[in-house]
Amino acid sequence: MKINSLSSQTLTPNKINHLNSNNNFAVGSIDTQDSTLLSKMKQLVAGNAPKAAVPQTNSINIKPGEIKNIGSVDGSPLNISFDADGMVSTSFVIPISNAVPGTTATPEQMFAASVYNSHSDAQQEKASSIANRFKLLYLVANGSMSVRQYNATLGSNTMSTSELLTSLGIDGSKSFSFNGNSFSLDAQGDLHAIMPAIPLNVTQ
Repeated sequence: MKINSLSSQTLTPNKINHLNSNNNFAVGSIDTQDSTLLSKMKQLVAGNAPKAAVPQTNSINIKPGEIKNIGSVDGSPLNISFDADGMVSTSFVIPISNAVPGTTATPEQMFAASVYNSHSDAQQEKASSIANRFKLLYLVANGSMSVRQYNATLGSNTMSTSELLTSLGIDGSKSFSFNGNSFSLDAQGDLHAIMPAIPLNVTQ
């Protein structure tokens, strides 16, 4: 499954308070009359997204536009997607512009608000901690952040790298790969990039 950019605009979804129980906005309910964007938003919160991690190969893989599962929070699947600019959308928070005061909210805005409001503050905080750490690791794997910059984020309001890897089923005591790039963790939990060996060109 793929999703286009959902995060090029800002969202404060809990500001849309006039939600109702209309099933047109039910989380996970896809209607044939949905717009392309709304349909993709509903795919993001569906419970059948493939997992980002492959424990058998100790690897994590996610391409821009793909929807992957990175765990769950109190039984609700935590799915994530990145657009081409690295902006993130999750099944807990879908960035989209707010309705202009005095205008009617669009179905997409209403759906984004219903997704946000369907989770408690504690659940949102836990989902954010997981998603933020995953995003930072994604940025390193894609070359948008250096390992040194990444390690400087440790101890911030996100889970640790080892906690994230364990939750994904990845063995952090061994080298692992993210989008084809190999990394390892030291005893202090710092991330290290494993550079591929450069073959020697020896002239006999």
